[in-house]
Order: sequence, then C-alpha cells, then structure tokens
Amino acid sequence: MSTVALAPAAALTVLSLTLAWRPPSLHPAWSARVLVVLSTTTALTVSTTVAFIAAVFIAGQLPAEAVAATSQGRLLLEHAPIPAYPGLLAIALLAVGAFCTIRLAYRWWRDLQTVRQHTSGISDHDQPIAMAVPGHHGGVLVSRGLLRLLTREQLQVVFRHEHAHLRHRHHLYGSVSAFAASIFPPLAWVHRSVRLALERWADEDAAATVGDRTLVAHTIAQVALASPKSSTSWHPALANSHVVQRVEALLSDAPSTNRVAGPALLSGAGVATSGVTSSAFQLNHVFLLLVL
Repeated sequence: MSTVALAPAAALTVLSLTLAWRPPSLHPAWSARVLVVLSTTTALTVSTTVAFIAAVFIAGQLPAEAVAATSQGRLLLEHAPIPAYPGLLAIALLAVGAFCTIRLAYRWWRDLQTVRQHTSGISDHDQPIAMAVPGHHGGVLVSRGLLRLLTREQLQVVFRHEHAHLRHRHHLYGSVSAFAASIFPPLAWVHRSVRLALERWADEDAAATVGDRTLVAHTIAQVALASPKSSTSWHPALANSHVVQRVEALLSDAPSTNRVAGPALLSGAGVATSGVTSSAFQLNHVFLLLVL
C-alpha cells in the first residue's frame, strides 16, 4: 500500500489542529462552523483510511484463495501485504474509536436523562445553574440559587445566552465535533476550540441584545466563581468552560460580523476538505469496496 494514500488524512489532520491552535480572525459563529466542517471531514478521512489499512492487513493474514473468491477480497489483495505494526495499530485505533464513541453516546444519554428530569424552568438546586436543554420538551433550566445570586439585568443576560444556544442549535455543532474527537482523539483540540467558539457566539448574541458587553462579562464571571463545574458534558451551560477567554473577549471590542469573509471561508473550507476526503476515498478504493 502506497504512503500516498495516507496524504489526505495527514493533510486534514495538520490543517484541523493548526486552525484549532490559531483560529481564523472571524466572528465566533463562522469560526465554529469552519472548525466543525474541518473536524467532520478529518474524522471521516482518517477513519476510512485506518479501516482500509486494517482490512488490507486482515486480508493478508487469511488464505489467499478464500479472500480472492470475492471481488472485494481481490481488491484488498492488490494492496497486501501490510506489515504487522501498522496493521495491528490500525485495528487498535478502530477499536479505541469505537469504544470512545459508544462511551460518549452512553454518557450523553445518561446526562440527558438526568437533566430532563427537571425539563426546563426552575430547579431547586442551591448552586447557581443555567443551561440550555435541547429537544422538543427542552428549554432553559435555571436554579433557585442562580435567581438569588443575580440581578434582573444579569438574569436577562443568562436567558439571552441560553436562548442563543437553543436558537442556533449549538448542541448539534458540539455533538458532531465531540463524535469526531471520539473517532480520532487528536481532534479533541478542535472540539475544545469549537466549544469556545459556541460559547463566544452565545455571548456575542447576548451582548448585542442587552447592549452592554461589560454586563455580560461580569455576569459570566460571577456565575463561574459561584458555581462548581458541571458534571454533564453534552449541554451548553453559561459558565462551564473557557471563562477567562470569554470574559477577556467581552471586555474588548465586538468582533466583525464577517458577512462576506465568513461565508467565503466556510464555502472554501467545505469545497477543499470535501475534495481531499473524496481523493482519500478514491485512493483507498472505498467506493469500489462499497459497490462491488
């Protein structure tokens, strides 16, 4: 098997990690979209490449006559043999990815059941809690501790922030990014950048609505200092992550809306990464294996 087949996966991995480390200077709404596109295409390209390596390795370990009995087997034998180290590594990576994905899905299901016991509205918790609960019966969940902690103006900030998460369906962005990271663990860096961009997106929506960036920054900081880190991982919560970066951003000037640059970069990223992913499928004969 030629090392050229690994080039698309390597290129997308490097690009994704680079942009996670140094995100583009865009409004967080566009940064989140670009990063999700990159993480999705990277996870898809890497997973298909690793799966093909594992399939070729396994085919090389079986009797050639039995494998050559099918058209898919003959195609795999053309790329054999794969040395033991990369073959076993590919199988291990697939197993780890499958385990992490199943564990993530179970953890989200468990968290969702826990949170939806309160559905939306007011919880009796003394700790200050605010979160967006997606779904048909979801909404904004706040605690009595939060109501006692904040002023009326600060509560408006909280509800604007959480409604922004629900209105823009941020849980879908976070879910796709998290599953990409479970399939290919190095993408956890990208997932963290996506989470920051989503929180910054909701922060900017709240700031634009209430017209006071300093009030939003102070509200986030106050809730973060008064509440413990949430034990659930799937829901967007007001002060659950990247508080320092978000407060610093809110205390500076508002970002540009990027009405031209944002869509242009998103479209370019989509076209470029889909082209690289398609080339990976062709190099690894994924289409032929599925059709034959």
